[in-house]
Amino acid sequence: MDLLKGYSDDSGTEDAEQCVENDEESRSAVGSSKKTELNSGGHSAIDFFGLNDDCEEEPEEPPSKKTKEYKIGSKGSEVQVEVPDSDFWKNFTPPDDLQEYSGILKKNKDQHLHSLEGKRERVQSFQQNCAQQTKRRHFNERGIHEKISHSGAQGSSFRTCHSQKSPSTNVEHTQRQLFYIHSKISPHLTKTSNIQNRYPQKIEREVDDYKETVNRVVWNNPPYCHLFLSASMDGSVRIWNIWTQLSPCVQSLCVHKRAVKDAVWSQDGRHVLSCSYDKTAKWIDVDKGSVLSTFGQSSFVTSCKVHPSDPHLSITGGQNMIHCWDNRHSQSPCRTYTYKDSFGQVQDLLFSRDGDIFFSAGDEISRDTADRNIMAWDFRSTSAISNQIYQERYSCTRLKLHPTSGHFLAQSHGNYIALFSVNKPFKMNKAKRFEGHKLSGYSIGFDISPDGSLVLSGDSSGQVFCYNFQTGRIIKKIQTGLDVVMDVSFNPVLSSTTAVCGWNGKIQVLS
Repeated sequence: MDLLKGYSDDSGTEDAEQCVENDEESRSAVGSSKKTELNSGGHSAIDFFGLNDDCEEEPEEPPSKKTKEYKIGSKGSEVQVEVPDSDFWKNFTPPDDLQEYSGILKKNKDQHLHSLEGKRERVQSFQQNCAQQTKRRHFNERGIHEKISHSGAQGSSFRTCHSQKSPSTNVEHTQRQLFYIHSKISPHLTKTSNIQNRYPQKIEREVDDYKETVNRVVWNNPPYCHLFLSASMDGSVRIWNIWTQLSPCVQSLCVHKRAVKDAVWSQDGRHVLSCSYDKTAKWIDVDKGSVLSTFGQSSFVTSCKVHPSDPHLSITGGQNMIHCWDNRHSQSPCRTYTYKDSFGQVQDLLFSRDGDIFFSAGDEISRDTADRNIMAWDFRSTSAISNQIYQERYSCTRLKLHPTSGHFLAQSHGNYIALFSVNKPFKMNKAKRFEGHKLSGYSIGFDISPDGSLVLSGDSSGQVFCYNFQTGRIIKKIQTGLDVVMDVSFNPVLSSTTAVCGWNGKIQVLS
């Protein structure tokens, strides 16, 4: 029993010592864990049950788990591909030649870029169409607001086409269609041979836009005779269409630096030849508004005409000299017409019906003699055929060829229109003249109806005088309200439609 008691005491003592040792070890473990927590900043907690996975630091990936990078090269580019180092890709070895793969990549890239470019082009074209429609809508609204304001006997007045044009306005005008068969003209095109002209009786339209004198108005040739041009002292040539709800000024050709004295249409009706005090004549494309040829002279160019059978040839008149031009070679004139004596500044030029002969009217009048006033020239040889056509001491401002008879007419500063034969010796008919109107020193024009039955002349008092060609008598005097009627032009298709222009810059259409 004593032995057993001693054994139990020894074992109890050993157990107590072991418990003390275990307590000390646990305290030291707790202390070390607290020190670790303090050293880590207090962000981690003791994981007693293995639930706190966040506090465990992620083990660094061994080198065997990292991805491998392979560079695949081609002729024009280099592609870098990353391949993970796993069991699946362990035996992967990139081939040396990957040209086919790189070509596929490049092809896919090109197709993608091409599709993007196509989308970009479609978007840009859509935006441009929207902008053009907006401009066109704005222009139509502006033209509609410029309506006709009726003013009794004065007809209708258009406020249009300012003399100073902005580039955007010119672009809007050129976007309008100019050359087409107008609905007012088309029914009369088949009746041209049987037309019977009448004198106008009222003012149909009035355009009050110019601030300077209008020297010329000329209707276009069929089938575009809904258009007429005007040449002004402000240096512009304008194209008009009065039978429209939009602005009647469909084109403004500001190609000269000084006043425009004369302008005529080409045979096809799509070009205009104009001459100016800037010593040039210009061949103009009306639809584009661009100058095709420029003919320069040493003096003022005051008259111009297009050859009736050769559309490339034209003549211009200056001081004591007449030039013939070919619009295909505008550097120098192809012919020059001069005379041993001076004949002054050319006021007007006129071709015969076949174009072999042309006539010129000069402004030089001497006290002793009146020759060289109206002269006849041979177009081919450039020689003067006659200088004794008009013997009276008055200068002539305008020459017109009669459409049905073998005569031409001349507007004289003697306040009458004289009649001459087209054939040699170009004799003047002294038994018939058209007198009653006054010129008063102005360069006033006149015109003959297409059927040849009427002669209309301007007047310094603002009237239009209508004469019967057969009798020479006055049929009608039309009050226009203009201060001076500078020019008159018959429409080639409409029986009584006439355009007139004034010294004050107004243009009227009579019917």
